[in-house]
Amino acid sequence: MKNVWGKTALAFTLVMSTASMPIASVWADEAGQVSVVNAPVYQQLTDSLRVQVKSVLNEKTSDGVNIGVVVNLKNDSSVSKRVPDYELRVKTEDGTVYTLVGSSTNVHSALPNSEAELSYMIKLDNKDAVGLSELQWVDVDWNVYPKTETTVLAVPISGLSWAGADAVITDPSAIKNWGDAFTIASNNLPLTYIPVDMDKQNNGQKTAYVVKLMVENKGASTVTVPDLVLEGKDGTSSFQGKQVEQAKVTVEPNEKKYVHYAIETNQDTILKTINVLTPESFVQTDAKGQSTAVSYTVGRIQIVLPEGGKVPSALQPVNYTYNTKIAFDTLSKVVNSDVDVSLVELTMHENQGIGYKTAIAKFKLTNNSDSPIPVPAFGAELNTAQGVSYAGSRQINPPKQLMPKLSHIVSYSFIVPNTEEGQTMVLKLSDTQTAAPYKSAIAALNVTMQPLAQPEDVLSFYPFQVKVENWSIQAYTNLATATMPQVTYGYKLKMNLDIKQTDNVVVDQDFSKMKVALVDSAGRTLAENDLAFTDSGGINKLVSGEVIVDFNKVRSDYQDTDLTIQMYEAIQTEFGEAKRLVAVFK
Repeated sequence: MKNVWGKTALAFTLVMSTASMPIASVWADEAGQVSVVNAPVYQQLTDSLRVQVKSVLNEKTSDGVNIGVVVNLKNDSSVSKRVPDYELRVKTEDGTVYTLVGSSTNVHSALPNSEAELSYMIKLDNKDAVGLSELQWVDVDWNVYPKTETTVLAVPISGLSWAGADAVITDPSAIKNWGDAFTIASNNLPLTYIPVDMDKQNNGQKTAYVVKLMVENKGASTVTVPDLVLEGKDGTSSFQGKQVEQAKVTVEPNEKKYVHYAIETNQDTILKTINVLTPESFVQTDAKGQSTAVSYTVGRIQIVLPEGGKVPSALQPVNYTYNTKIAFDTLSKVVNSDVDVSLVELTMHENQGIGYKTAIAKFKLTNNSDSPIPVPAFGAELNTAQGVSYAGSRQINPPKQLMPKLSHIVSYSFIVPNTEEGQTMVLKLSDTQTAAPYKSAIAALNVTMQPLAQPEDVLSFYPFQVKVENWSIQAYTNLATATMPQVTYGYKLKMNLDIKQTDNVVVDQDFSKMKVALVDSAGRTLAENDLAFTDSGGINKLVSGEVIVDFNKVRSDYQDTDLTIQMYEAIQTEFGEAKRLVAVFK
């Protein structure tokens, strides 16, 4: 047997090619071979201290072999215990023994009834890969000559090595289908993970698969979700993703929570598998006190995705009836439990000469509590049966607070192509804050667009209902003057309206407006006027009775007798004004 303890000096000049990025690896004796993923049992090291092998890295690189070991240390006593100065050595299959170097961040004392992690590494200049067989804790007595060595503990590690990014998980117990529950045994935490959703999203110039894991704490105390790395594979390339939440996620006993991970990929990437990895680190400090951190990852679980990378979401669309309470994901905290949200209107119409249609969704938010509640800021998108999504733009200046026992209105607009009929669509609502800048679905509704009202119908501007009893339009001429040498034309629209507010909904100056458009026989809009349901900055207020709309700045050089009145509901969004066609009068 060759004892190469002197090679520990090599670790102090450790410069790993992967120090600036994680190393993806899996359970393997050698590349492509996998062993059982269950964490080894704890072994007695001293009368009060036990150790467990958490991770073993055995990676062949272009300039050598990187060996890393992470050990869980448990103090079972009620007093602090000094970590013994044993050497940790690794034995290879050919009998060679290497002494590992401890991380400068390793603890020197174990607190009572606690656990700690100890990290060790070494870099070998071997040209060939090595197989690892055993870890040895050795007590070396340097006070006698020659020195004496006593092996305190030896733990077999054949089959527990991680071979690097090219390794493949083949152990059946480590391979899960999408939706299967799994645990990370090496973390010794009572957490169960279930993949529940994966959505391909674009964030600026980047494309990412956003994976949602549901984490359940089956223990008796609060647990912080440990760091995980999710590595997506498409068969030829690997893409590493990290947790989106910036703050640590804690889970109470018997509680379930979502944790989101973003795997950035190419636009056309279709993932086939996702490896769940745990990050490890090693810090070496030189004689000048300068520290260098080495990071790597160790594979634990492989999740096999369905053919084509399309996964079934745990949140399936439900058939929806307008003006009924929307059922949100029970784990979501976006909408307060004292707030009811319902969809009261959803319509779509074509914009003449623009080349797209506009859809408007109007939500009623009701505060059932006795105190003000912040307005929930959820996102909205329309999805077609072909999988095309159209993001919604929220109205600007929505109410900040929901007043007790009252309802408020929040509207969203969607731009869709003229070819979209909107017969059957899915309206998906999402949490835009927890996993920002990405979104996470909290409700999905099967919806159909409401039909365009007829002129004789009661027109809905929820919570207002408007009945146009009769209407007429009269043309007039503005004669030329010294200040306006050209003759211009105008029109006066007279309407007799019956306006009623149907529900106890708060309406302020930012509420949507009625927009009345004058359209000529060629389909061109000659003029538009806004009418408000509330007192709003000089805009004419709508009241029951006779309402006169004066179109005195008509963009036309002749009078047209074949005119159409188009009535819209207009809202202001971050992308400008969005209009909902309510009725057409001819």
